[in-house]
Amino acid sequence: MKGDIGHFELVEWWISEFSEAEREYIESVYKPMGCESSRPLTETDMTRSSGTAVAFLTTLSGWFYKKQDRSIPYRILLKAENLLNEKTEVLDRYFLYAELMSLNYKDRSIPENFKKSIEYCRKQIDLSDLAADSFRMQFKNSKLPSHKGYKQLAIILEKQKLFREAIELCSKAKSQGWNGDWDRRIEKCEKRLNSILKSGPTC
Repeated sequence: MKGDIGHFELVEWWISEFSEAEREYIESVYKPMGCESSRPLTETDMTRSSGTAVAFLTTLSGWFYKKQDRSIPYRILLKAENLLNEKTEVLDRYFLYAELMSLNYKDRSIPENFKKSIEYCRKQIDLSDLAADSFRMQFKNSKLPSHKGYKQLAIILEKQKLFREAIELCSKAKSQGWNGDWDRRIEKCEKRLNSILKSGPTC
């Protein structure tokens, strides 16, 4: 088998994880820009050596955002997570956690998925210092991008009325240089915290 699946030695997983109908559907959806082949996952001659299996799977999962397709990215990202090891590049891990967090948050009405979305937020945040260094090395003179983990966890903490924790989190994100409306969030949380303190009970 050629294509990305063959290149990254994912053939056994590809065949065992997905039915024939699912494989056909995945190939019909995945159409990366600049690729002339109609089946880049299994038929394209791969000449490039850059990129990793984790990065490829993380990208592939993003093509399946419809609710009816939800089981597909879960299985793709589970495989990517199982491939993580001590040699995995920081940014590969960083982007994988972002996708896992976003996917589980979409199913936040399910308690286990909501819990996992928070766990992946924190895993991505734990990589923040190393990820910031990697971004700065690869993209010199560029500002850091937004940080999904910080932003999503801040939103969750605000909804839970844990304003002190939200302020601390936003302050940390701001101090590390991640792009975001941290000052506005901090100001909003401070106002809500002060309002609660004035009314009596502490949060």
